[in-house]
Amino acid sequence: MKTSNELIHYAREQFNLAIENKDAAGIRKLLAPNYLIVTGRSDQYHGAEEEEIRWAEVFRNDPSTVYRRTPREITINEDWGLAEELGNWKGSYTVEGKLVHASGVYSAKWQRTVNGEWILQVEVFTTLTCEGPCKKPDEINT
Repeated sequence: MKTSNELIHYAREQFNLAIENKDAAGIRKLLAPNYLIVTGRSDQYHGAEEEEIRWAEVFRNDPSTVYRRTPREITINEDWGLAEELGNWKGSYTVEGKLVHASGVYSAKWQRTVNGEWILQVEVFTTLTCEGPCKKPDEINT
């Protein structure tokens, strides 16, 4: 029987492969219904259904898009079925016909389902480097 750590690593690799294979439905299978993401540009999206639609649109509009998330550390609360994943990400996509390369760090919160599968509840990405025609996050006016 696989450990929770191994199952989360496996689920993360399935997510990476779904991006590589342009499989938006495959991504959705790994998300909690109330999934929340804060992207590297600070955009925020909520819900597994919305995320599937968003990924399908990304793949349709820019087939060059690829991202890879690599876990550095996974901390698990077995009793509660919760886990935190910290890692690094790299991605590339096309803007105005020019390739963009971006990378950074992320934090993800996983929760174990009643069937023993680990799914993503929240992901927060921070862009640390960007080369090419990069679009910065919208400024926050207070």
